[in-house]
Amino acid sequence: MKRIITLLLLSAALLPVGARERYGTGLDSLGSREPAYTIFTAVGEDASHQASISWAGAPGAAGQFVSYTTADDTAFTHARTAAPGTVVRCNVYDSIFSKLADNTDVYERHVFDKYGVTLSGLQPSTDYIYTVSAPAADGSLWTSAPRRFRTAPGPDSSWHAAVIGDYHHYSPLWSRIDHAMGMINTLDSVAGGVDWILSTGDQCAWGGSYNYWTELSEQPEYKNYMWAPVQGNHDHMNRQNGRTDDYFRYAWHLPGNGYDGQKGVCYWFRYGDVLFLMLNNEAMRNKETLDKAREWIEQVVKANPSRYIVAVEHYEWIIATDGSNSQLERFADLFTCLGVDLAIAGNNHAYLRTFPLNNTSVAAPGQPSTVYVVASSSDNGRGRALKDLVGHQDVIDRRWSEGPHTVGGLILDVNPERMILTLHDRTGAPVDSATIPAARGSETR
Repeated sequence: MKRIITLLLLSAALLPVGARERYGTGLDSLGSREPAYTIFTAVGEDASHQASISWAGAPGAAGQFVSYTTADDTAFTHARTAAPGTVVRCNVYDSIFSKLADNTDVYERHVFDKYGVTLSGLQPSTDYIYTVSAPAADGSLWTSAPRRFRTAPGPDSSWHAAVIGDYHHYSPLWSRIDHAMGMINTLDSVAGGVDWILSTGDQCAWGGSYNYWTELSEQPEYKNYMWAPVQGNHDHMNRQNGRTDDYFRYAWHLPGNGYDGQKGVCYWFRYGDVLFLMLNNEAMRNKETLDKAREWIEQVVKANPSRYIVAVEHYEWIIATDGSNSQLERFADLFTCLGVDLAIAGNNHAYLRTFPLNNTSVAAPGQPSTVYVVASSSDNGRGRALKDLVGHQDVIDRRWSEGPHTVGGLILDVNPERMILTLHDRTGAPVDSATIPAARGSETR
């Protein structure tokens, strides 16, 4: 994977700035003119055997499909095809006030059919390539350039994920995505190749600006990895502070195993020996909605015994800048009870890691425990400086920030004996690390 990304970047470096894939000039108010666009690859419920593909196409343009095969079959000689499992007419992004790359104020105009397909029957630990085909305006069949992903390994295997978030892609400030995607490539190099990417949210400055999702989808790191994102508050909003889960829901095709009202936004999946719980903070704003989320978490964990359990949400567990309260007290009792090993969040734009906690206190030896981590920002423009701690002094082990110009990312390194989550700065230097021993064995599967 690292070699492929390197070749893409080297090729881009030979082009004039305006023509580079990474430094594209952005889209106009009508967005992409391709028959299929905003193509994303996400995890399936069982990431060893499934992948979720999504794209947008012209309303009513029948005959769209995915062709996929193993990466060594570059001519697609043995390719299989899959028709969309879902097609939804989408106008949630139409007439949304936004900004273009040249800083022009504009109302984006987007009405399209959103396609989703879950590829199943895939082989574990295998690199796949795929294309999306759709009818062109002249009646011919248009086919995208190949994209790539790797399936998860089976149980009792090792793997690496890049963990990154809070880069708030915003066309007038293209450098934000440059820094974030550059950080992914740094993590890939440090790890000797990462297998997939976990996003802690806020991929877009405004999730209602569909152009921003389309521009993200054209980055090499989105074209060549399987992703697992959670919704951030910026992904949930538009420029005029309108808010809906649909901005995130219709950008992706995610496993539809969330609870009522949260399908396609809140979800769970298995990656090797790890059960991931992907939460939506925007659906937990009062006791009633929080209780629904907690009930769903408990049901999923009990139905899916796993060696490791990782919970991911966007809002920070503890405010990293000063240690004040945020989400920890809402979940700590449940996570201790269920055996959640690691909880990852973002949002605060500074890094924080706790000691292993039993409920909200530092765990004694032998007690069930959860390590809570708040990932830093990665866009070099919205970081926050650390202040004196006003709370949680006894449970915070490490904090880190580069101030307003922060770029950081994490590598999650997993094998049957332990998980290691390591923070790296923009140069790839390790800054902090936590090792989480396996509390359960393979008999839990």
